[in-house]
Amino acid sequence: MYVVRCLSCGFVLYQGAEPKTVEAVIKMWGGYCPKCLSPLEKRPVKIGLKLLAK
Repeated sequence: MYVVRCLSCGFVLYQGAEPKTVEAVIKMWGGYCPKCLSPLEKRPVKIGLKLLAK
C-alpha cells in the first residue's frame, strides 16, 4: 500500500496499491492540499517504509 500525505497537515493525498509519481499526485489536487491549502512540493521530503505481514 502506497500513501502520500501532506507534510503540513497529514491529509492523505493518495492511497493505493500502485505507486504514483509525486507529479501525478500534485496534478490530482491542483498543486495545493485540499484540507490546509498548503502548496505541494515536487520533491518528497520524507519517505517511510513499513513491512506488512499477511
